[in-house]
Amino acid sequence: MKKSYLIFILVSLSSDPAFSQINFSRDTSLPVIENANRFNHAWVGGVNAMQPSEIDLNLDGTNDLILFDRTGNKVSPFLNVNNQYVFAPEYRSAFSNHMHDWVILADYNCDGKKDIFTYSSGGIAVLENNSTSTLSFNIITSLLLSDYGTTNINLYVSSVDIPAICDIDNDGDLDILTFSILGGFVEYHRNMAIELTGSCDTLAFRYEKSCWGNFFEGLNTYLINCTACSPDSCSPAYISTANSKQKHSGSTLLAIDVDDDNDKDLILGDISYNNLNLLINGGDSANANISSIDSIFPANHNNTIEADIHLFPASFYLDVTHDGIKDLVVTTNSQANSENFESVWLYANGGTNSLPDFNFVSKSFLQEEMIELGEGAYPVFFDYNNDSLLDIVAGNYGYHDVLGNDVSGLALFENIGTNNQPSYSLITRDFAGISNLNLNISLNIPALNIYPTFGDLNGDGNKDLLVGDADGMLHYFTNNGGGTTSSFTLAVPNFEHIDVGYSATPQLVDVNRDGLLDLLIGDKTGQISYFPNNGSNSVAVFDSVISNFGGIDVDSNFTSAGYSAPHLVDIDGEYHLYIGSFTGSIYHYNNIDGNLGGNFNLINNIEQNILEGAKTALCIRDINNDQVPDMIIGNYCGGLSYFRGDTLTTHLNNFIQDKQLLLYPNPTNKNLFFQTKVNGEIQIHNILGEMLFSEEKTKQNHRIDISELPAGIYIIKLDNLTSKFIKE
Repeated sequence: MKKSYLIFILVSLSSDPAFSQINFSRDTSLPVIENANRFNHAWVGGVNAMQPSEIDLNLDGTNDLILFDRTGNKVSPFLNVNNQYVFAPEYRSAFSNHMHDWVILADYNCDGKKDIFTYSSGGIAVLENNSTSTLSFNIITSLLLSDYGTTNINLYVSSVDIPAICDIDNDGDLDILTFSILGGFVEYHRNMAIELTGSCDTLAFRYEKSCWGNFFEGLNTYLINCTACSPDSCSPAYISTANSKQKHSGSTLLAIDVDDDNDKDLILGDISYNNLNLLINGGDSANANISSIDSIFPANHNNTIEADIHLFPASFYLDVTHDGIKDLVVTTNSQANSENFESVWLYANGGTNSLPDFNFVSKSFLQEEMIELGEGAYPVFFDYNNDSLLDIVAGNYGYHDVLGNDVSGLALFENIGTNNQPSYSLITRDFAGISNLNLNISLNIPALNIYPTFGDLNGDGNKDLLVGDADGMLHYFTNNGGGTTSSFTLAVPNFEHIDVGYSATPQLVDVNRDGLLDLLIGDKTGQISYFPNNGSNSVAVFDSVISNFGGIDVDSNFTSAGYSAPHLVDIDGEYHLYIGSFTGSIYHYNNIDGNLGGNFNLINNIEQNILEGAKTALCIRDINNDQVPDMIIGNYCGGLSYFRGDTLTTHLNNFIQDKQLLLYPNPTNKNLFFQTKVNGEIQIHNILGEMLFSEEKTKQNHRIDISELPAGIYIIKLDNLTSKFIKE
């Protein structure tokens, strides 16, 4: 595993611009297990509606992998290291914020580098891969046009669909298949770059045909032989049902040659169904004609099981088994209400790229190696067994049920490490049995969107539990455990009749420093409500409220639904307020103490570039006993990310330079691989600054044997590049 660095200015100790810093370093090495099995990619952040693509991230000539998630437009990069995928979040910043809804990486200008095609305002935006020494992109067009005969207008693609972008006519440039805005028929937009210029280094599309393949899609049903490009001309009907002429409402397209006849066939998924349909092209590359349809693909096309994705399957063709042959990956294109644990199906290709032989391998490719909490992840630190080690309790929106009966719960990660080296074990996904309680008292069913906070509200010395829910209510559980284990009992549903509208995200914290726990609650609007505790240590009373606390309204520049998730933390005697949000930005405020009725100060924007996905929530505590706070971030993809705090002074320009350097694995106990295009003298220093090792680096990939070094944290230097690694 690797560690990468992202800098957050947390504490201003003076008014001087050169103030001291606490830095958060993204750390993917913190061990997490479930049932004794280690999550190899624990801190990736989960997946909901993942779209995989190949790309060379580190420009070493080998294809790596990115996972783009429709939920929150989150990018998760993975390096191909010795034919094993290693999470590489440091490459996230190279990808543009233009990417949203769907992303396809394809080389449009034949320079060997994958460019970006992504949704944009009813069409397609294109970003060119102009990487030289580091990965970078430049926007070519924010809206791709096509020649419709009389005028050039945007080449239409729905935000819900995924188009096919590949060389349909086999002339060397990229063409596009997409469903018509009216639905039912697939339009063929032919790229005329080769014909017009003799080169593929441009994009010049022409609306070639309104019904490529001469077929019409209804609701998972098809009419073929549509010679006049109208449903009435289709004869015979391949599937004759009441739905056969329904308007298209959402589909995914993948065009590949499955029968080695030098033309593209079509793999199609529908928004309302679980299966993939293989449409065989009985024509040729110039005149496509769908002649047969396999509705249980790839089961009866080859000897394997059919795809069965709940809901809205999408297929992708790329080499993820590292044998040089493209495999089939099937995911869901539904960013919500989809299967949580088995929604990334891998079929390894035992044949060739043009005559594939798909063999089922897994229903949870990469997904099974991540922390996965369904939809949403709302972490808090809490010592549930009183062993002085901070455990993690994480709420969620819910685990999806195919019958529509989604279930929310609290996941408990017990800290099974030490005071200095935390390590976590996922003990249960239903801590306190909340999934079985009818907290939604109006419907008498379990509540959704469970968000936890802990604090002693009755003065018995045990921390009690409050949870917020999707309807803006709170529910109070008393902790009757004591001793070595917490035990929670529902005491008061709809606690004090507090109602903040929708999506209550509470925190129990002594806001006014009077010795009593107060309440901060975020909500769907993006604002925060402050409920001071007007009771006592033994009887909490929250009967007054300060609305729009601190003058805060997160994400108000982007949306009216900010989904604020507040976390107030004392750092060196000063309160700092961090707030997760709908867009995924994390907002950081100070000027809180002595100013509870005023407007707080947004002190910097660095946290707003975390890029962990939508609807972020966070908690901050020192979990490794180094007297510096650490941070866990959850997001709506159902995963968590970990950031270790340190006090090393690292400036932003150094962080940008560090992105040119890669160390792996990290931590390690023997071999440390060092990758950068910079050559020169490598030095290893201990944390006191003493140089312990040096040798000359003369090539891009370098190996160092560190087995003789004592366990600890070390700094590695090369020219003006620095980074850290851990020797186990």
